[in-house]
Amino acid sequence: MRRNQLVWGIVLLLLGGLMLANAIGITLPTGKSLMDLFWPLLLIYFGAWILIGIFFRRNVESESVSIDLQSASEASLVIKHGAGALKLHGGAGANEFVRGTFAGGLDHKASRNGSRLEVQMRPAKDFMDFSYFGANTQLDWDVALNQNIPTSLRISLGANKSMIDLQYMNITDIKLQTGASDAALTLPARGRFHADLDLGAASLTVTIPEGLSARIRASLGAADMNIDQARFPHQGSYYQSPDYDTAANAADITINAGAASIIIK
Repeated sequence: MRRNQLVWGIVLLLLGGLMLANAIGITLPTGKSLMDLFWPLLLIYFGAWILIGIFFRRNVESESVSIDLQSASEASLVIKHGAGALKLHGGAGANEFVRGTFAGGLDHKASRNGSRLEVQMRPAKDFMDFSYFGANTQLDWDVALNQNIPTSLRISLGANKSMIDLQYMNITDIKLQTGASDAALTLPARGRFHADLDLGAASLTVTIPEGLSARIRASLGAADMNIDQARFPHQGSYYQSPDYDTAANAADITINAGAASIIIK
């Protein structure tokens, strides 16, 4: 918090000083207002702050967290993760919904809504904490979920590297949003579910387990997509397993991507 206050204190002093100079008529030798310097100086300042964070690293505390299942029969989970690395997989205990370690700390909420446990997880740092952008505050999360509880999953990723292994989990639906990230996603092997993948400037590898049928629909900008068409033949505007309509285990996948590289295998 003190680092955050320092950053914004300097920004406000800079802005106030330039506004004062402008009010009393001090100008640049070119005759332009000193306020014209505000944005260039601000960008230089934040660039220097980021470089300081890279070259003067500090230890980041890691927090261990367990979230009780509270005897729920179903769950929803929202994960918001920034710069760093995320590992998501099964392995939480029978009476846990989540167990993990969280470098940089975790802010989470858990509440029951009828039979449903609703959980939200995000970094502990303030949204406007610019010390967050330095490498010294990298978020390394290793998260295990209860793989038996039916779960609706929402994941929002920043500039990070992620390994999301849902193969042995009971996922009812998944929505993945990424920024400039490198992500590997293994889909659940069982059930019929929807996967909505919204990608920015990202690299994404999607592994579809053997025995899981799929229908894949994509809306692509400057994206490159490579699909195993031996398993998922191209049929008009989508790719689909021959037995998709009747399969007990099937994924309905929609992809919306900008400048992305996508591999589906």
